[in-house]
Amino acid sequence: MATHWTLEDLYRGVMQSWLVLVGTIVAFALAGVAIFVVYPQKYTAEAQHTVEPISVLSTGSSFNTVNMETEKVIATSSAVLTRAVDAIEDTTIEGLRANTVIEVPRNSQVLIFQVTANTPELAAERANALATAYGEQRTDNARSVVEKTTAELGQSITQLQTLVDSQPEGSSERAATQLQLQALLDQQALITATPFYSGMLVTPAEAPRDSNRPSVLVFLAAGMFLGILLGAIAALIVSRVRNGPGSAYKRTKTQRHETHRDDELADHEAEFADDEVEPAGDEVELDEDDTLIEPEDEDAEAAAHPRSAANRNKKKRR
Repeated sequence: MATHWTLEDLYRGVMQSWLVLVGTIVAFALAGVAIFVVYPQKYTAEAQHTVEPISVLSTGSSFNTVNMETEKVIATSSAVLTRAVDAIEDTTIEGLRANTVIEVPRNSQVLIFQVTANTPELAAERANALATAYGEQRTDNARSVVEKTTAELGQSITQLQTLVDSQPEGSSERAATQLQLQALLDQQALITATPFYSGMLVTPAEAPRDSNRPSVLVFLAAGMFLGILLGAIAALIVSRVRNGPGSAYKRTKTQRHETHRDDELADHEAEFADDEVEPAGDEVELDEDDTLIEPEDEDAEAAAHPRSAANRNKKKRR
């Protein structure tokens, strides 16, 4: 069964598809703006701390460079985080670790502490506390290394001094032991004179002005993109449903019903027009008193009504 399309059906289908598409785009755009309004704002503050080499190790070796990858891991260790949490007292170790990112610029000995919080002031406070805690923890580590090394050297010096005292004066053994003892004394003096400078907070964190929340244009563009995508799918579904076999059958049935109704209305109008027109009959003759006289039925009427016929004859003679 062929489906007959009209311009009205085509226009209606196109308009319905466009209305679905435009309505979906507008709805998702408004949803994007609404999400922007309720989107939680986070602020990130940065603090920069230098990392200076500490030349004292338990073996007495020295280094002029620092392994920054190791220091990056130490910066978020439990020892550093515990010290920072004790200083600010408004967060937990796990919470501070989850909101902290440590970066190391290429070919540099600087740690950048990026801490995110709900307010600008809180983010700056936590970043500075964490950077300061790292510097203090590194200084304490260096001091503990110096103290341990000094203690070890002190024990070795005591043993050698005892050995020197037990050896005869002027012997080669005593001279060799004294050389070892002097080397340990020099090393102890060097370690004791080493400053505990692990670095400094060169750029304290300041309260950021802008939040991490994207611009409203980003939410609007995302909403419009989703609206176009889903709106096109919805418009296609509406078009398919409207042009499906069931809808085509309904339209054909409706068109037939309207055509049948128009035909019946035309027939009724034609019958009504025929009733208003008087049919053409035989010509009649009017008497002087405007009485209709049918020529063909005059004799029959005279036989049926003799008095009326006589009266008419009298009038005619007059």
